[in-house]
Amino acid sequence: MKFDAKKDESSTLYFDYRKQDNTLVIALSGSMDSSSSPKFTTAVDEKLAEGESQIIVNLDNLNHLSSAGLRSILVVLKKIGTLKKKMYFVSSNEDVNRIFKMAGVYNSMFNVYESDEAVFKILS
Repeated sequence: MKFDAKKDESSTLYFDYRKQDNTLVIALSGSMDSSSSPKFTTAVDEKLAEGESQIIVNLDNLNHLSSAGLRSILVVLKKIGTLKKKMYFVSSNEDVNRIFKMAGVYNSMFNVYESDEAVFKILS
């Protein structure tokens, strides 16, 4: 599937969107830090307002995740849970996974899958 790129040149965080079945996949690339992480929260809020109820967030191409970025992920997860919607994270990125593990959230507060395909297997 092809992603539709949405780049904000004032940000170092980039979003690529694609829809597969009834699931939205958001692939992030660049840096998710204190200046760019609010854009993640806003993007997810917009997609939820558009009616998305099942989202995969692919972090494979994220080259930096700060504590502010992690906090944004946790804020979004809390909102998703409150709305009774589903969000899945994909990361084969060792740096991102290391941060998740150090923070104690890797496969505890949320599951991290190896690929989009792994998530679609559990959804079918």
